[in-house]
Amino acid sequence: MPVRFLAIGLLATALAACGTVSSLGKGAVRGVNRAGESVAGRLTANDKPEITAELPELTGSITVEVLAEHRITDGTPDGYPKPWPAFDGEVVYTLGQSRRDVFAHALADGKRLWKAGLEDDITGGVGAGDGLVLVGTANGELIALAATDGKERWRVPLESEILAPPTARDGVVVVATGDGHLYGLSSADGARKWSIERDVPTLSLRGGSAPLTTPTLAVHGFADGHLVAVDLHTGREAWDTPIVQPRGRTELERMVDADCQPVIEGSAVFAGAYQGRASAIELATGTVGWARELSCDTALAADSFNVYGVDTDDKISAFDQRSGAVYWEQDALKGRHLTAPAVVGSYLAVADIEGYVHWLRADDGTLVGRTRPTKDAFLLTPYVRDGVAYFLSEGGRLYALRPAN
Repeated sequence: MPVRFLAIGLLATALAACGTVSSLGKGAVRGVNRAGESVAGRLTANDKPEITAELPELTGSITVEVLAEHRITDGTPDGYPKPWPAFDGEVVYTLGQSRRDVFAHALADGKRLWKAGLEDDITGGVGAGDGLVLVGTANGELIALAATDGKERWRVPLESEILAPPTARDGVVVVATGDGHLYGLSSADGARKWSIERDVPTLSLRGGSAPLTTPTLAVHGFADGHLVAVDLHTGREAWDTPIVQPRGRTELERMVDADCQPVIEGSAVFAGAYQGRASAIELATGTVGWARELSCDTALAADSFNVYGVDTDDKISAFDQRSGAVYWEQDALKGRHLTAPAVVGSYLAVADIEGYVHWLRADDGTLVGRTRPTKDAFLLTPYVRDGVAYFLSEGGRLYALRPAN
């Protein structure tokens, strides 16, 4: 998922001499993580985020069931970007703490199905599709493993490191690299079908959103603040829509990045950007229906009526899908370093770095429940299937939670 915290040393370098290039592997690009947090002193000397808000009182009360708890990896790797797990049907694929092991576990009972050891560090998260499990390395290689047993199917070199999970659909693997490229490769053998490129700004968040796919399009947000849609099979550009414009006098103030994971709902894609806006964009044309202020670097969520986002100050907002009107805002959890939101029935769930999962009514944002299945941090975007929310902790445990009423 998109990164949430700064690499302090890198930002210090950027502030001392804006434009310093960080060593990010082959095809190095410049980047910092969540600019502004270190400046505001929100990280301690141990690079641990500080909690700046007490637990708020609950307005209501619901019962939350912890349906299951399974250890599915040996822990989340240090450093950024944090590696997303991939949920594909009844299986979850995760990365080991060493960044060289890929695990497959059954979602229902946590049983390990296979483990694959690789020789190179995996930089981004895990992607899945077309019977493949997809990972990218710091050397810019994309590796495809068989989803059934973890055996390597193919690997291909690309021009730069892969910082976000690839995806695959209808015979096409779509993958973004840190130097501003988006590739379409053959699922069968990794042969390149198409590629497009956008400029990478001097400063950008280290990480990236995963490409989205429809039966006809691949949609991706780039570091320059543009959301781009191309034909899934040919790479021909369908539209290119800016969702944020840089503002400010310094490079740090002007830093934008479409790292907020977009979501497709109906005929629209809802996207956000760091130091930018949440926008509703028509999938067919790229036309912006509405845009509202939201500095986002995690993922958006949607139900049939609203779009939900957590901003970089941990304020949760609900926007009407049709008009963009702010339906409600909840700022009682500001300073708790929240994950992206998840829609679970009539509730919205977010977790924090102290292991709490907070439950809000989706219709008005009222805080109505809280559970703490672990004291480990939750940093990754939750996953929802059949009314159950799955949260992966920093300790490598997957918790299945469901509101009982």
